[in-house]
Amino acid sequence: MKDILEAWLAEDLGKGDFTTEAVISNSYCNALINGGPGTLSGIVLVNKLLSKMNVTFSTNFTDGDEILDNDLIYELGGHAHDIMKIERLSLNILSHFSGIASLTAKLVKLTQKINPNVVILATRKTIPGIREFSKEAVVHGGGMTHRLRLDDAILIKDNHLKLSSSIAEAVRKSKEIHPNLTIEVEADTIVQALEITKSKADRVMLDNFSPKEVAEAVSKIRQISDIEIEVSGGINSTNIASYAPYADFISMSSLTMSAPPVDFSLHVI
Repeated sequence: MKDILEAWLAEDLGKGDFTTEAVISNSYCNALINGGPGTLSGIVLVNKLLSKMNVTFSTNFTDGDEILDNDLIYELGGHAHDIMKIERLSLNILSHFSGIASLTAKLVKLTQKINPNVVILATRKTIPGIREFSKEAVVHGGGMTHRLRLDDAILIKDNHLKLSSSIAEAVRKSKEIHPNLTIEVEADTIVQALEITKSKADRVMLDNFSPKEVAEAVSKIRQISDIEIEVSGGINSTNIASYAPYADFISMSSLTMSAPPVDFSLHVI
């Protein structure tokens, strides 16, 4: 986290905050950060950033808290040059990660009204360099991560299957080499989903299925096994309710790739 914050600061500062240095003295001042509504994420990061820049702060919030419109998030104190240096970076962190947490919280609440057992997952489709924090924001919103890295689980997808002799053989090899990892296989058709179910994989992913196709696939799968069922592909806030009754897991790239930001502002007082 320390190295990442230093890199983010360097990216924003360049050779220095020339405007602040030219216009105002480096006197002591106070400031407030307000924001919302939404679900908070990024508080731990901003706390570290403020401490690093010798800006004192007070907050009553932690990551995962719900905030109302224009809630007072931080009271700050420090030298003016230091507060101005961290203004945009602090707001960007809170805005982006709270956006992810807020979208996740919205979808978790929506789906759990329909199916209390369904789990919303974030995929590996994340902006490079901030995956850990993006995935953590999903957790702050009540979701979970799918895989953080490629070594977290076995996920056999269409390209793997094209280069394999069979689904059963791909699963068998995976169990033999990595017996302690979850083994999931992606299905493009109902026939393929049933083959995966019979292969003794741990989870089947129904990829780019319509809600009607998911309902049919799940009905047939449950006649064979209690294998975990995940749905993925093209799922968003407008259609997720149609998938929720059938799935154990719903994985979505939109959580980390297209969540709208939450508004935050910093004002000197």
